[in-house]
Amino acid sequence: MAEKPIRFGIIGCAEIARKLCRAITLAPNAELSAVASRSLDKASAFAKANNFPPSAKIYGSYEELLDDPEIDAVYVPLPTSLHVKWACFIAQKKKHILLEKPVALKVAEFDKIVEACEANGVQIMDGTMWIHNPRTHKMKEFLNDKERFGELKNVSSNFF
Repeated sequence: MAEKPIRFGIIGCAEIARKLCRAITLAPNAELSAVASRSLDKASAFAKANNFPPSAKIYGSYEELLDDPEIDAVYVPLPTSLHVKWACFIAQKKKHILLEKPVALKVAEFDKIVEACEANGVQIMDGTMWIHNPRTHKMKEFLNDKERFGELKNVSSNFF
């Protein structure tokens, strides 16, 4: 666990961000530190509706949040078509990125995001939670049991 909490900022007030606010608040090594929207009123209403701590900063533009030296990581719940632009900009600001799924519209966009992160020494993580769940590891172990299934060659699934 980190010695001091990771200070998260959120750019955008999408509905999915409400769930992440709760997760950040519950995480022992994370702190909900700021929110930005294209309007100060919308960011303020979002912070109030999602129980941001009184110390959290409210910004009326994404750029203002990204210029805040007290923000370590940024959650991006923006539309996928905006991910490459904002993720690359966030990386240039030397902030870690939690990008909502899907990460990009095409592989070339994802490659640009990864390149920007590597060039700026920051980490990127996507918002696909199931791959990080301990049950996923157990499911993989279960499915790889050759005694039970033989050699597994194909798995089809849906993600809703």
